[in-house]
Amino acid sequence: MTHPTDISPLTRVVSRLDRASPGEIDPGLVPTRFPSIDRAIGGGFRRGDLVVVGGDDGAGCSALGLAIALRVSPRALLLTGEMHPERAYERALAMVAKVSLESLRLGAVSDEDRAKLATAAVTLRNRAPVIETITSGTLAAIDRAVEATPDVSLVVVDPLECLLDRDSGRDEALGFAVLSLKRLALQRHVAVLLTTHLPQLARERQDRRPRLTDFGLGGAIGTHADLVLGLYREELYEADLGVSGAAELLLLKNRDGARGYIDLYFDTRYSRFEDVLEE
Repeated sequence: MTHPTDISPLTRVVSRLDRASPGEIDPGLVPTRFPSIDRAIGGGFRRGDLVVVGGDDGAGCSALGLAIALRVSPRALLLTGEMHPERAYERALAMVAKVSLESLRLGAVSDEDRAKLATAAVTLRNRAPVIETITSGTLAAIDRAVEATPDVSLVVVDPLECLLDRDSGRDEALGFAVLSLKRLALQRHVAVLLTTHLPQLARERQDRRPRLTDFGLGGAIGTHADLVLGLYREELYEADLGVSGAAELLLLKNRDGARGYIDLYFDTRYSRFEDVLEE
């Protein structure tokens, strides 16, 4: 009797292609459910891949990570070093219900908004990501969290800097963390989405669209990541140009395809990203 482990990887790939039906999703894919993103990267993230999203301060990398975690199926695991889970779920409610985060926190919501929040809460109970706070700053904690949620297809780590466990040798430590997250993606057969700041972004540069060199860390992200995305919002710099909400997601590295950019829309009222292809 032949066991799956006795079959060569090439044979498994050919066999899967032979069985595939039109429109069937590759089991190795993790669609983001953002049509423009999935179309640009071949259907979605791939299990075993490390995806890095970076942008200037306030660009919304954390919001985009949460937005993707809210859309993927099966549920995602979101590990945050910036807030408690309750606060993250509060943001998720505001995103899904399209209710102002400020009014939600102040309890100043209308009856209409309360109804929308109730509907959003029911939706989130069925597909909300598992959210945990990272406090130890170690990769072992991430591995334990992934092991405790074996059915997830996507792990969001927000941000990379929360994994810094010492003051000296910052770039070396974070570069090793990037490599370790790539290894975790392969070992756990999940896609890992990592957010990060851009330490090498020159403030005096006229065009502040992210470049691969802006990620710093001695090129570790460009080396180890399978997909590197730069998030750019013009209104952060030119608020009077009529570009409110416009956001660009630049494909700075795409191991399996071409580079380019994706148009998104960011609604600051709800910290919500939307796809321009969606109604």
